[in-house]
Amino acid sequence: MFRWARSAEGLIRRTLGGAEWSQLSDFVSPSFFDVMPARALLRQARELLGNASDRSGFRALVGDLGGALASRGVEVELRAGGEAAEADAHRELDEAGRRARGQRVLEIYFGQLLVHDAAVIDLRLDRFHGGDALAWHPGPYWIRWDASFLDGMRRVYAGFYRDDDALFQEGLEDLGIEAAGESFRSHFGAGDQRSVRFDPKAFQDSFHDVFVRCRDAGTSLHPNFLAIGCYLAALYDHLGALGGSYDVRDAYERVSTDAADVAGRR
Repeated sequence: MFRWARSAEGLIRRTLGGAEWSQLSDFVSPSFFDVMPARALLRQARELLGNASDRSGFRALVGDLGGALASRGVEVELRAGGEAAEADAHRELDEAGRRARGQRVLEIYFGQLLVHDAAVIDLRLDRFHGGDALAWHPGPYWIRWDASFLDGMRRVYAGFYRDDDALFQEGLEDLGIEAAGESFRSHFGAGDQRSVRFDPKAFQDSFHDVFVRCRDAGTSLHPNFLAIGCYLAALYDHLGALGGSYDVRDAYERVSTDAADVAGRR
């Protein structure tokens, strides 16, 4: 088991340790490897690397997602690849432009989880151009979610934003993280989520707490937590760099059709 764990950790560090993603690798705390089945995690890391090489699959997914997001009212020019923006290009946006971009990126985050069984996880700052008129040119970093994991995430979000505690609990059970329920809830933040600031360090701390609570309860996490962690880390890094606060609840409500987005509700 030790050999498999070391192999998985080494592959993940290489996946996230390059110049492009190095700023997002801190969410993979040592406790992360205590709660992930090593062989399954190794398969997940290999899947992410394999997907990055599957350019035809990436282009097909981008085409599907562009139409699916548009059907939920998410206005973004989505194109596979393309030139990255200058590192500080977002600084040219005024406050209204930064806020418009941040709200749209949140809609993209939620929208992908609700409209498709796969997602492009590259929400990094330099893959976006503009503010209100937004273009997204992600690199080929994508994942096809396990059905049970995706159902669990949808239930958690629907339960939280629709104030349905029973549904929220169902989602936690699907994800196998009942032991970290309060930590996961606190990850969403206090209040009504109408004015949320995004702090990458706070995200790292909250996920670390989830990992620790699961470890202490003897719980193993689903391997898709690696991909959702990358997805969330990129979101927090992007919105943290933009600054300001965002109406997260509104972003979810804009792209959600409520019950239709909660797959297989019990």
